[in-house]
Amino acid sequence: MSSIRFYGVQNSEVNAIKVIKMKKSNFFEYLFDPENSLIIFIWAIGITYGVIPLFISIFRENSESFGFLSAITMVSIMALWVGGKINIFDSRFFKHSLRLSLSPRKFVLFTFGVFFIFLIVTFLTAPSIPIWSALMGADSNELSSQRGAFLKGREGVEIILLYISTILVNTIVPYSIIVLFVRKSKLRFVATFLFFVFCISFMQKSLFLNCIFPIFAFLSINRRLHRKFITFFLGLIAALLLVTTALSLRGESLDQNSGGDYFSATYSPNSALDYFLWRSIAVPIFTATDTLVVHEKNFQGENLWGATSSSISALFGIERINIERFVFEHQFGSWNEIANANSVFMIDAFVNFGWCGVIIFGVFVGQIFRWFRLSNDIAFKSLWPIFAFVLFSAPLIGMLLSNGFAYMLFHSLFIRVQKDAN
Repeated sequence: MSSIRFYGVQNSEVNAIKVIKMKKSNFFEYLFDPENSLIIFIWAIGITYGVIPLFISIFRENSESFGFLSAITMVSIMALWVGGKINIFDSRFFKHSLRLSLSPRKFVLFTFGVFFIFLIVTFLTAPSIPIWSALMGADSNELSSQRGAFLKGREGVEIILLYISTILVNTIVPYSIIVLFVRKSKLRFVATFLFFVFCISFMQKSLFLNCIFPIFAFLSINRRLHRKFITFFLGLIAALLLVTTALSLRGESLDQNSGGDYFSATYSPNSALDYFLWRSIAVPIFTATDTLVVHEKNFQGENLWGATSSSISALFGIERINIERFVFEHQFGSWNEIANANSVFMIDAFVNFGWCGVIIFGVFVGQIFRWFRLSNDIAFKSLWPIFAFVLFSAPLIGMLLSNGFAYMLFHSLFIRVQKDAN
């Protein structure tokens, strides 16, 4: 028997430490435990963006960009490891560190009040609901158009719905749901179901993982993530991903004799399963290499100094460079408003700030994973899978400023969620 010490959000300042006797964790508990978050993330990007591209560069001709991607990944991994060892902010997680106090009840009520209003406005003003259209037989072109129009295609004042959605869905609502679980609120399952329904409503295939992964992490922290439970739910997740993929491809002619370069946009999947695996494994890798190619070809390999970020370009008055658009056009020959060609955070760091950017971003990300490990706030700790999952194929600056993680990091360092007074 071993023990782990943590602070629950229900504990008072005086009785903040709760000790839980824990049995030896199983594989899934190890996988989702915040204590192991950095090493899990390093293994994930190391295999995906380091090992696989390295083998491609060795055994395939004209694949220098894959070797370059592997080199950038190795440097980033070393920076991540260093960042995870730095203890400069550890004092912020001491028991008596000075923090602002928040009532969990008021925080959750405010969050779901805003979320409920957001849902009403979004669904009433949406021209269609993609999941309903899919069930009614809409083809892939219709669904693609509807998914874009649901949030990303909004115009005028309605564009604020997109920004509210990204903040709520990626950080604030998942955090609040875990607060409900920690407090054993009777509303925790209702809130989870409501959030899940919204996540699947516009068929952004993996968004519902923002609902499930934090719960897995919460159960892992409490050593309640049993093998049978998670095996069952992982099966459901896989089935749901395949179903939504199949629905989104309805009406498309999939080539039964799939062909083309698997690690490029020329590949033709032959089934929904093949398409899902290709999108999950190959697309993130060749999008990263294509970003390097576009950076060299269109911008002569010069640092873009944050111009790829809409927030930074607006803040410093520089012209925005929509590198996603250049990459998508490089891959498919044309661009549309709902197209997406984001690459992993270290590639965005490289095209903007060169090798120094790769190192600095890596150290910073490693430090954030250290905060997930040290934090006494179980709800914050439980967000680490979302952070890792988004960062796996998105720029760091964008996710901090647009997805609400900048606030959550401030929250982790300077805010304490206290037990409500009786």
